Amino acid sequence: MTVTRNATNEVMRRAVDQLPSMIGYWDSSLRNVFANRVYADYFGIEPQDLVGKHIRELLGETLYQLNLPYITGVLAGEQQQFDRTLIDVSGAVRVTQATYVPDVVDGVVLGFTALVVDVSARADVERQRDRAVRLFQITMENAPIGKAVLTVDGRWLQVNKALCELLGYTSEELQQKTFRDLTHPDDIPLADEHLRALADGTLTNVASEKRYLRKDGATIWVQRNATLVRDSEAGDVIIAQIQDITARKVAEVTLERQALIDDLTLLGNRRRLMAELNSLKETSSDRPVGMLFVDIDEFKSINDRFGHAVGDRVLAAIGRRILDNVRTQDCACRIGGDEFVALLHSARSAKGVERLANRVRGLLAGPYNIDGTDIAVSVSVGWSWEPTTDPDELLRIADERMYSSKRA
Repeated sequence: MTVTRNATNEVMRRAVDQLPSMIGYWDSSLRNVFANRVYADYFGIEPQDLVGKHIRELLGETLYQLNLPYITGVLAGEQQQFDRTLIDVSGAVRVTQATYVPDVVDGVVLGFTALVVDVSARADVERQRDRAVRLFQITMENAPIGKAVLTVDGRWLQVNKALCELLGYTSEELQQKTFRDLTHPDDIPLADEHLRALADGTLTNVASEKRYLRKDGATIWVQRNATLVRDSEAGDVIIAQIQDITARKVAEVTLERQALIDDLTLLGNRRRLMAELNSLKETSSDRPVGMLFVDIDEFKSINDRFGHAVGDRVLAAIGRRILDNVRTQDCACRIGGDEFVALLHSARSAKGVERLANRVRGLLAGPYNIDGTDIAVSVSVGWSWEPTTDPDELLRIADERMYSSKRA
């Protein structure tokens, strides 16, 4: 069956009319030759009434002037593509992408085909994406605590102002570093362990207290919370919140010191000694531990004669001498007004503890020079060497020997 030219044209017309985009042809004098149903409907006229209209008449003066550079370009033989926000005949706002394709025959531009695609849905998605990105940026920049985006190998990708101020670096400087460059050396192993756990999925988030090194060399404590965000397209990243807790850590150390340290002598206090003894109970070891129990003879007479302020200075001086004569692993404490105990983890034998007791008795004896006055002091020292399974017995025996020494 032979298909006539008119029939072919009619099929082509129906096919083009069914397309969702605006399609039209304009000759070199900018008069319409053809427009599909979508094109005509957009402007509220019939397709046959559009034929012969000048493009300026169809678009209106304002839109025509906006599109004129692209019209001039396509009539010069160059394809044009641009976005335009339009309001159709019903008042709906549409975001479109227009493409002008020149019709060139034997080097002469006879006109151009206009294809206008409604991309409002895509534009709305892009606006929502841009809004989300903007909100993220606003949140990052205005957050009162440090925020950062890192790669799974620990490189800083994005950092906010608060983090830069906390660490003393610019964002550009931080982006040249990894978190290891800023982490205190003692905290790197645990930080690496957390990073591996996030990367392999063992953990989805981590929270820890760690130390960072500022650009000026200062060490600060931070509360670090990190979460892995998986993205098959952009790549996995770690979102981190970093809050300065240095003041809190200093306060904790101060409180701990106040709880366990004797302010006058800077030795441990009774609470510290009891904590050490309880720790010995928990170990349930038969390994013996040494102890010295020191009491100042007739200390009340020093207070009565020279005053409590001088007595306090004598106690402080005695504390320093005790501290100078015990090893680092040992624990020296002032447990009462004029009573001192040294728990000797370093001791190796009963004879060694006994010899140390005799030496300490001589080391702590006066005189002590306080503001030019020599104050005579003598002390009584008891000792013990007992298994750690019964630390109470350790203290009792040392106390008894101290009183035996005092009576002698």
